[in-house]
Amino acid sequence: MGDDSSVRRAYRYRIYPTARQRLAMEAQLRFACELYNAALEQRRDAWRRGRHTVTLFEQFRDLTDVRAAGIGPVAMNCTAMRDPLRRLDRAFEAFFRRLEAGVKPGYPRFRSSRRYDSLTWADGWAVRDCRELPATAVARTVTVRSVAGRWYACFSLLLPPRPRVSAGPRAAVGIDLGVQHFLTLSTGDHVAGPRAYRASVRRLRVIQRRLSRQKKGSRRQQTVGLLLARKHDRIRNLRRDHAHKLSHRLVADFALIAVEDLNFRGLASGFLAKHVSDQGWAAFLTVLKYKAAEAGTRVVRVAPAGTSQVCSPRARSRPAARAHGGFRRARARSRVDSWLARGDSGPGFQRGCSAVRPAPH
Repeated sequence: MGDDSSVRRAYRYRIYPTARQRLAMEAQLRFACELYNAALEQRRDAWRRGRHTVTLFEQFRDLTDVRAAGIGPVAMNCTAMRDPLRRLDRAFEAFFRRLEAGVKPGYPRFRSSRRYDSLTWADGWAVRDCRELPATAVARTVTVRSVAGRWYACFSLLLPPRPRVSAGPRAAVGIDLGVQHFLTLSTGDHVAGPRAYRASVRRLRVIQRRLSRQKKGSRRQQTVGLLLARKHDRIRNLRRDHAHKLSHRLVADFALIAVEDLNFRGLASGFLAKHVSDQGWAAFLTVLKYKAAEAGTRVVRVAPAGTSQVCSPRARSRPAARAHGGFRRARARSRVDSWLARGDSGPGFQRGCSAVRPAPH
């Protein structure tokens, strides 16, 4: 393990395995899924029969016997076989943590081979014909994943901490997340959202209708299902690309960014759920969090209560204009200006934060 000041980053690449390599990885994925389900069954049965808790290291010892018996793909190394057992152990840790917290625990479930789509190696791998990784990075693991028939490799690297950029003359800004515009800056500028789902909704409907007409379990159903999965994968990629580019621009231009502390889960279950999910606000703020920490930019969350009724220049409350059209721009600017005003005198502005705080539950 690296020192506490090291930074963990992931680099994701598209890979193009040969037919033989693809068949080998698919065989290892199937065996990893079988190991996961067998380990889950072992833990469940041991508790039901004798109230015995099977630990991770006990299952590691059992795995040694499995490997000695020659069970499993020949090319699959030990770390790849241990990965399903580690995942199951983390699933049980999360289960007991939720149980102690008094929330819905969610007992670990058996995995279908169609949904077990990734495998992790800690050693025994090499990189060829790929974009260069950072020279100062220390590779920890590589995870290969199959997404809609395409293969990706995700390298987990340990990087030395980057020197934080001085704030300098950069200004503060407030951003107001919205549905019509992805966000509105306190400068009055609007930023359009990716709207990836809206742009693809017609094509998605056609594919989904084709899929519903296919015979269950047929080859055509698999073909059309793969086409649908690739369409959704493209939507995810468009949202991810938009989040990275916009967050990079914001942390480069501003020294302090104020955002609303919204309940995204609640908004995604309301009457605007489809539009809220299409914008991808939560993913954007997650990316903004770590980019701001590296750039020396402070990102703070402000309680949204009453911000629509505050007139920032005179710092007094008044009913906000409910009309549409020309009032929207002024109303959005008033809201974000009021957040920045809170940063000087109000309790809703958290000082000294270098990252976005998680929304309260």
